[in-house]
Amino acid sequence: MRGRRRPRSIAAQRGAAAVEFAIILPLMLLVIAGIVDFGRASFTQIQLTNAAREGARAAIVSGVPSADVTARASAAAVGVPGFTANLAASCPGSNATVTAAAPFDWVMLGPAMNLVGGGGALPTKLESQAVMKCSG
Repeated sequence: MRGRRRPRSIAAQRGAAAVEFAIILPLMLLVIAGIVDFGRASFTQIQLTNAAREGARAAIVSGVPSADVTARASAAAVGVPGFTANLAASCPGSNATVTAAAPFDWVMLGPAMNLVGGGGALPTKLESQAVMKCSG
């Protein structure tokens, strides 16, 4: 039986599997880290949107001063560190405009992007703006 090859041993197959796993593991961890970081960013963006909407609603419903609008928006931004709100215009008069912002730290994806020189592509501050028409 000249043309027939012997099957590889089980030890050689295990070694090949270990090498393949070592090649795939960093990519798999990067994908998981990206899912986690983008999930955190999405949560923060949703909280900022809700906080800006709540602040604008408070401004048009009762015509409260800027400090009260900021306090109302801050109460709606639970779980967002470094939250700030700004009331640009209030009622009566023009539309009530509230801007909510917070710094965002990319815990896992930021360092990975910095390794390849793409760290500047990720935003470091997330913002949301709500504009509501004053009644009357």
